[in-house]
Amino acid sequence: MKLLNSLTIFLIMSLFVVTNGKGQSKVNFIELNLTYTQPQGFFGRNVTKDKVGFEIGYLRQLKSEKPLFWGVSVYYNQLGSASAFIQELVDFQLFDFDYRTASHLLGFNGKVRFYPNVYLGKLEWYLEAQLGYKWLYTYTTKTLSEDTESSDSNIEKGSLSLTYGASTGVNYPVGEHTYINVRINYLPGLSVPYYVINENNEIFESSLDQFDLKRSTTDIIRWDLGATYRF
Repeated sequence: MKLLNSLTIFLIMSLFVVTNGKGQSKVNFIELNLTYTQPQGFFGRNVTKDKVGFEIGYLRQLKSEKPLFWGVSVYYNQLGSASAFIQELVDFQLFDFDYRTASHLLGFNGKVRFYPNVYLGKLEWYLEAQLGYKWLYTYTTKTLSEDTESSDSNIEKGSLSLTYGASTGVNYPVGEHTYINVRINYLPGLSVPYYVINENNEIFESSLDQFDLKRSTTDIIRWDLGATYRF
């Protein structure tokens, strides 16, 4: 639900910018990408597996006929999840509860993109500078097994990590307004606490028992592949 609310806010902001901007001859981009995230450094020691996720972005040309754009993007990865059935004594009766815990990474970036006057056939090469935040949060849901509509949810930990970085990519036209987009991003992040799954941990009271609380920088390399729509 938190993720859906964040994406809704992002889309409303993008629509506001498009409909209220001056100079309608300026180019706009909407991007949808699948992402392949590789944790780096101390973050990679704690999150040991690469992650697949998604990214959505919006960019707008700063000045007509100039190859400079500004924009925003949102990206998401799940970092790990665990579940468990646990019996608990409630009012002198035993009940079965379904516990589910998951750690997530939700990123918000502002960006500036520049298209140098360099072309390789139809490929349009670009460079980006990025600045924003990674939100690392862990969410636990507790559901009564006999009544799936009866549940309780709790955010165990949520931390914002200031993120900066750069990326380079190419657009390949496949239609009048559509491009295939390929990009690599290097996005270091400041040190924050976060939960990571440890499958060697035993579960006693909650699925959260299978997670360890760590603290480190949050550096990642992210590969993007998707489509860009120009309007």
